[in-house]
Amino acid sequence: MAKKCKNIIIKQGLDDWVMTYGDMMSLLLTFFVLIVSFSSMQETKFNQAAASLADAFGVMSSPESVIEFNTPIVPSHSPSEDAEVLYEVRSVEKMILDEGLENEVTVKVTDDGVLFSINAPFMFTSGGADLKNEPKEVLDKLSGLFTKYPYKIKIQGHTDSIPMNSAKYPSNWELSASRAVSVARYFQGKGIPPKQIEATGYGEHRPIADNATAEGRSKNRRVEIFLQLDKKNLPKEQKLPFQKVDKVTQEAKPAAKDNVPVRPIINPVTGKLGALTGQKQP
Repeated sequence: MAKKCKNIIIKQGLDDWVMTYGDMMSLLLTFFVLIVSFSSMQETKFNQAAASLADAFGVMSSPESVIEFNTPIVPSHSPSEDAEVLYEVRSVEKMILDEGLENEVTVKVTDDGVLFSINAPFMFTSGGADLKNEPKEVLDKLSGLFTKYPYKIKIQGHTDSIPMNSAKYPSNWELSASRAVSVARYFQGKGIPPKQIEATGYGEHRPIADNATAEGRSKNRRVEIFLQLDKKNLPKEQKLPFQKVDKVTQEAKPAAKDNVPVRPIINPVTGKLGALTGQKQP
């Protein structure tokens, strides 16, 4: 008896799990492609941002000029150096105040430097150009400042309007010039290079007061020592805010903690010189 044949049913298409598996693989492939593309995009943006920052801060991968500088160009003047000079100037005036010479020596900050004005009778005998011993302490203090900071020094001699009548100094012009040269030679003896110093005599031709009065003539008899600085970095104040400090004797009681003398400093924010004492500021 012949075997009974079974009918074989062939389904069209793929099984359901194959379709699902294929979809999952396609999604995974798309996901990883997107990750790779995002990574490349972020790297590009990072390089662009880095280049932008480099340009903003002036960092160049290669020089723009055909000339290459092997050594950096450093400016010869530093704004902070002016602050140090003004601190030294403050110590000079503190010494002047401590010695009670504020009526003989004045210190003034101008637009382009610092002016030290010394009364001529304090420095010289009447009608002469030889230095006395009294002003040498002040000149020594100034010479230390000028040696430390080699700026241009201008020494100017001035007299009153009373005419000279001597064989050595036939006019006020010669007298004022000789006095300026005497100060210049003293600074030279302290180690200041002559090329740094200028000595000029103006006689009675540049008065600062009226020569008709004795007080005015006294002010006109002077020697001005000018330390020329870079004016663009000086403070706007025309005078340094100094305070006179009384001398402390050995019998004096120790000062309170709130009034202990401290080293004067320059405020790094305002650029102004502080007070001489450690008193609390209001």
